[in-house]
Amino acid sequence: MALTLLLVAHIDPAEVKARLDSRIREIEERRDALKRGGDGMRDELADYDQHPADQGTETFEFELEVTTEVILDWEEDRIKEARRALDQGRYGVCIDCGKEIPAERLAAIPETVRCVEDQRQFEARVRQAMRSPGL
Repeated sequence: MALTLLLVAHIDPAEVKARLDSRIREIEERRDALKRGGDGMRDELADYDQHPADQGTETFEFELEVTTEVILDWEEDRIKEARRALDQGRYGVCIDCGKEIPAERLAAIPETVRCVEDQRQFEARVRQAMRSPGL
């Protein structure tokens, strides 16, 4: 049945694998660029030598680096999840409702594992969790 879903959705597993692998390489390149760019002033100057504005800039840059790393980790997890689905013959099937994900969506976002409606609901739950006290 999984093979039938792959054929119904007009999915070429080799092409999908290549696109997902390409996305992983992009993430690795972005991580490398982040590491190369992240060794700036923070390592060169001691805290007591810095003007408060420099410390503010460094704090901002550090928080931006950390946030970017979190986003890259999240993107990589999504890609790996899609790759597992491909390897298991269930790529193109929403992990929440079990319905086929439209081919257009898969072409635009090859790492997607949810249909549009379930993705909206998932993102709403994430936003709600982030607003919840205690986080």
